Amino acid sequence: MNTLTQFDPLQDFEDRLLDELLHVQATTVHSVRARRRRRVWGIGLSTAAAAIVVAVVLQVAPVPVNAPQSASAATEFHKLSVVASSQPAVVLEPGQYVYTESVSNSGPGHVSGNTYNVDFLWTRQFWVATNGSGHGVFTASNVTFPTPQDRVAWVAQGSPNIAAMMAGESTFGPGDYGPMGVDEFTLPTDQAQLSQVIASHLASVTSLQPGSVEYAATEFSYIGSLLQETAAPPAVQAALLTLAQNLPGIILIGPDTAPDGALGVGFATAVPTGGGPSHELLFNPSTGALVAQEDWSTDSSGSKTLVRWTSYVAGGVVDNTSTTVPISNPSTSGPSN
Repeated sequence: MNTLTQFDPLQDFEDRLLDELLHVQATTVHSVRARRRRRVWGIGLSTAAAAIVVAVVLQVAPVPVNAPQSASAATEFHKLSVVASSQPAVVLEPGQYVYTESVSNSGPGHVSGNTYNVDFLWTRQFWVATNGSGHGVFTASNVTFPTPQDRVAWVAQGSPNIAAMMAGESTFGPGDYGPMGVDEFTLPTDQAQLSQVIASHLASVTSLQPGSVEYAATEFSYIGSLLQETAAPPAVQAALLTLAQNLPGIILIGPDTAPDGALGVGFATAVPTGGGPSHELLFNPSTGALVAQEDWSTDSSGSKTLVRWTSYVAGGVVDNTSTTVPISNPSTSGPSN
């Protein structure tokens, strides 16, 4: 079983939360170059996992005020909610597991103990049993070097096998529930009750006031986290989508493509005035399932850069922790009708 690697104790709060979502223990080292980051990568499965996470990045800059939910975004969320509620429920018998698989980008960073930077794709596989216990496997692939100098430094250090260095696994006990740390089968479907459950989670990580657009942006990202890697009952997924439908400041992106090629209907938080971060969720309009999450940075000129992304590529019920589900790429040509 893999154990957490300890890194910089001064790691800032928003990055610790982001690492909870990715389930990768990392340290952000702020360089002298404006807004440039280097990350130190190690293996680790967090079992605390409230996964509010990426949302907190949105607090870096103020979100425009007086930004109600656009009618088109609300309409599409309503359609997704209706579709999700009509999906067959997942039946998980004792001895079976919910299997999920996702792929994320690492972002430029350096592996612990080395100074050169690398990029790679990070694959997470989880098997979660009915009691919340389970197993996680983490693998790295598509390793590249941001600059020729990074490659030279890697060769100078003996050309170590980075993918092998980043491989790992972890086993977690009952009540953990793997990537979420939440038993989503017990979440309420009543809107007021569900909103209160989410508010209780957010209260531990943000001082933003409920009802503000900034708080809604954080809530939007947490709803995305609850919809990732899930076998939650259709009624719960529909309720979460309905909750997102009523959040202010959410924009309909429309047909969009995740970096792995999966297509979906995108929704995003508003870009702060003058530029800053935004968070996008992509959904399959045929099922209401979350296809991908993306974090973007927009500069003052309006130019956008994709910072981090995660695509959810497979999921289903299996009989043991050796069995997987074939990868599929959900797609759509546009918003649902």
